[in-house]
Amino acid sequence: MTHWTESVYRENPDVFRRHLEDRVDDAAEETEALLALLAEHGIEPASALDVACGIGRHAVELGERGVPVRGIDISESYLDRARERVVERGVGDAVTLERADMRDLDERTDEYDLVANIWTSFGYYDEATNREILAGMAERTAEGGALVLELVNREGVLADFRPAAVPEDDDALVVESAEYDPETARMETTRRVFAETDEGYDYEGEMVYDVRLYAPAELAALCRDAGFGSVSLYTGLDGDPLERESTRLVVVAEP
Repeated sequence: MTHWTESVYRENPDVFRRHLEDRVDDAAEETEALLALLAEHGIEPASALDVACGIGRHAVELGERGVPVRGIDISESYLDRARERVVERGVGDAVTLERADMRDLDERTDEYDLVANIWTSFGYYDEATNREILAGMAERTAEGGALVLELVNREGVLADFRPAAVPEDDDALVVESAEYDPETARMETTRRVFAETDEGYDYEGEMVYDVRLYAPAELAALCRDAGFGSVSLYTGLDGDPLERESTRLVVVAEP
């Protein structure tokens, strides 16, 4: 059976692409916050690996700020868009893009001062595979560097769990439905997109994604098991303290 990541990101990438494009304008501020957070940890990265880089939102911004970055993703479609953005922004000397799978990180030998995995791009697979991916990220993180994960905080999401939602979108109607399984801590979300037309809305497509959600203490323990010596938790890339009701979670894990 085809894994949902193949269907969503490779076979039918356009439905989620809209969501990625909608967030491009946020990437500059997020990258500034990321670098400031790393500076608080005494880290000024001279190299970066953007794992699941998508259309290159953060890779381009890092490159523009003088950080040589390699972005990897399984979606050739998203990488093509990322390459367009690299040319548009004139950062070809700083940004390298590669079709690669995060499940193969342990087969690489390169190391980076920053390994970034942004916007809930971790937890896609089964328990053993997720652990292996985290261990691969640890292997790719250089001494004196850090892994930064930015993802959903299970505790905050479940505290205000909504099985259905209509997220804001400028030129489309987006309808989401979600189911959470407490036995596996996985949330399956169906996202249906209806494009706005002069006569109303036309069905554009849908995607179904199934992600393992982590509580902060649980993910911190997994990072330590993967080989990280220091793990810090925040509510966002801005470095604000983690609170119980926070719906986002940022992990800074150092070797």
